[in-house]
Amino acid sequence: MPSQRRMRLFGVLFLVAVVTILYMTRSAAQTHASDFYTKTSEALQQHEFAEAAKQRDADSVGTRLKAAEEAAKKKADEKGAEFHKAVEGKDKSVAGRVKIEGDKPAPVPGVAAQGGRPRDQAAMKEHETPEDHDVEIELNAILKKSPVIIFSKSYCPHSKHAKHILLENYTITPAPYVVELDQHPLGARLQDTLAQMTGRRTVPNVLVQGKSIGGGDDMQELDETDRLIDTLRSLGGTRITGVVHTGAREKAAGSMKRRRA
Repeated sequence: MPSQRRMRLFGVLFLVAVVTILYMTRSAAQTHASDFYTKTSEALQQHEFAEAAKQRDADSVGTRLKAAEEAAKKKADEKGAEFHKAVEGKDKSVAGRVKIEGDKPAPVPGVAAQGGRPRDQAAMKEHETPEDHDVEIELNAILKKSPVIIFSKSYCPHSKHAKHILLENYTITPAPYVVELDQHPLGARLQDTLAQMTGRRTVPNVLVQGKSIGGGDDMQELDETDRLIDTLRSLGGTRITGVVHTGAREKAAGSMKRRRA
């Protein structure tokens, strides 16, 4: 049997445990009943409610923004489809680009049909670079300036001679348009394209409705044999409204004066 001393020790420990439990229970009850605990609990609950409301608002705004973005994207896709459909319905050039309405020379890819050197259209479209596209656009814009285009270089004596014949010996309506390749930002690329189009790389290169009629020596020969006017009229068609040899007009005027005298 345990000794009395050990029994007293167990009794003391039991009593201490009971007192401690009673104290802790009472303290916890007092704490829950205190104003500080109540206010703190309410503040924490209000903070949790506020955070939950913010999260709900954020989710709602995000949903509205996503819906607006999807609607804008759908509208843009519909407009793009309509534009593509409208473009597909227009008349296109050989290279696949929409032709500009009006009386104008054929785009660069169609120059071969007027007498230029044939070109592989499928290969051109497949291997065309952005630079080639820019040159083609520029050349088509130049060809619309006038039915007669003189591709020249400012320092070239042969070009100067051709310009003298076409601009001073003749009055052509509308007047020929001169492109100085050495002063043009795309001059070198234009000259390469002209070589492919017409088979002539050198300047001057005179084009009538997109077809080359030659260089300086050719202009001189056509002028001396009185065939330049007929050549311009036959190739220029309705776009050339008048061609007059200035020297012939002066001779005719002088003859009339002598008759009157």
